[in-house]
Amino acid sequence: MKNLIYFFTFTLIITIFLQNGYTEPVVTDGLVSYWTFDQQDIAGGTVKDVWGENDGKIVGNPKVVDGQVGEALEFDGSDDYVNLTNLGDFGEKVGASTFEAWVKTSFKKDWTTLFKVLDQGCNMAWAIDVNRSAKAGFPFAEDIVHYYIRQKSAAGCNAIAVEIEFPLSDGKWHHIVFGIVDPGKSEVSIYMDGEPQEIIVGDAKKLDTFIPFVEPVYIGAANNRGNVERHFPGLIDEVRIYDRPLTADEVTRNFKSKIGLSVQAAEKLPIVWGTLKTILK
Repeated sequence: MKNLIYFFTFTLIITIFLQNGYTEPVVTDGLVSYWTFDQQDIAGGTVKDVWGENDGKIVGNPKVVDGQVGEALEFDGSDDYVNLTNLGDFGEKVGASTFEAWVKTSFKKDWTTLFKVLDQGCNMAWAIDVNRSAKAGFPFAEDIVHYYIRQKSAAGCNAIAVEIEFPLSDGKWHHIVFGIVDPGKSEVSIYMDGEPQEIIVGDAKKLDTFIPFVEPVYIGAANNRGNVERHFPGLIDEVRIYDRPLTADEVTRNFKSKIGLSVQAAEKLPIVWGTLKTILK
């Protein structure tokens, strides 16, 4: 009887554990930088890059709050943002790449910027704008998310600029993945909450040569040639940059992951087993 109770109790605990406690860590192949925005990774106004060497600097006073994974930063939409410097040498590699983040906002009164860098002229631009369309002179456009990357070329400005229709500003957490699959063919992939999105293409001139950008990337605001604009009101969590596009399976894995780089959930299994044996002795 004792063995039978032991077996059923263990089976029940393991089932609950697998349903509620275990997820895979995020993909690290091609990972360049990762900012968790957890309190443990923030010290003295510095946001630690837990994977690479591109620590960010907090400007303003964004609050550390409960996030989608661990904790997140809450930006006030007025003067808060994170300065990611110029991401080392990644500025000249931002061809095939992926930007990924969890975002939560309910702001619909105007368009804002999730992240952006724009150098002098059109040397370099890389950004995601929320509730904005470029179709008619950059107007406010509710439920449009505008993604773009730009480079300087001998012929002038080349750019990949695409838009999707998605209710990002609904006050819920959403997982954003913006991938440049092949800059030479203007091929991109966009996923929201793990699902591929239909793309509305604006400019789609192929990108050949990338010039290193000197202006820093801002998270939670736009760096427009050194001027801070379009502050983002809302929560941002789990920001990651890869030097390659993610596959659909990898996007799903990151979307479902609740532990980031941590193996804490996997390590709980021996603890559960040991506790169970102690209880049933």
